Amino acid sequence: MIDALRYEWMRIRTIRSSYFISAAAVLIGSAISFLASMGASIAYAENEPPTIAEIGFLAPAIATQFAAATGPYIVGYIVAIIAVFAWGHEYRHGMIRATLTAIESRNEVWVAKNIVLAVWTLSVVLVTMLLSTGIGWLWLHDDQVDFTTTDLYQQYGRTLVYALCFVWIAASAASLLRNQTAAMVAIFLWPLALEPLLRLILIAIPQMDDLEKVSRYFPFNAGDRVIRSNDVGRALEVLLGGGQIGAWTGFFVFAGFTAVLMAASWSLFLRRDA
Repeated sequence: MIDALRYEWMRIRTIRSSYFISAAAVLIGSAISFLASMGASIAYAENEPPTIAEIGFLAPAIATQFAAATGPYIVGYIVAIIAVFAWGHEYRHGMIRATLTAIESRNEVWVAKNIVLAVWTLSVVLVTMLLSTGIGWLWLHDDQVDFTTTDLYQQYGRTLVYALCFVWIAASAASLLRNQTAAMVAIFLWPLALEPLLRLILIAIPQMDDLEKVSRYFPFNAGDRVIRSNDVGRALEVLLGGGQIGAWTGFFVFAGFTAVLMAASWSLFLRRDA
């Protein structure tokens, strides 16, 4: 197992895209937080100071590029590309044969890939959140926005759990499809287009109103409940989409979906030809 981990760690460190995508995640995430923090600071200087609700809302929102309130977690989508490439490059360039020649145990190869992916991508996510938090503090600490609250620390945990599930979903999709283009399309199209479209259909057709509640258990909709942590985010979701499931229910649905895909990936990787 140690040899498999070393092999996979060397592989991910010697692929240039790992660094490019990681840098893009950090830069894009911190840039969004910088612009949001600067805009809020200027607005508070020119108008009224932040309300109590805004003080509690801003720190988790800025740390997650507003995913804690509404919208997709952009950094999560970016680091998921690394997961797709972890398997996609192997099949695209035929390197999976070399990998299985160097490490005979397919179990060890599969486990090592997922462990190394988790360590690498969660490190990128954590660095981005820390940098975003620091940027927010520099702009907004004079406006009484608190970046040392329990809610913010909990948000770190929620975001890391969400990112880990997302990364393993992306890795499983690439392993199952054995085509990085198809996997990229799947992990972007499903949460950003397919689930919202299906939910819109359920809401728009009167005869299907009762089925609208089912959409709350769509995997990525449930995953969003994990990352939404503050009162503002919950209020927005009630306003835009009616009642939602709780954070723990969302976690079990999203984690369960992740586990099913990973089990399928593991099973087929053991049985299929390279």
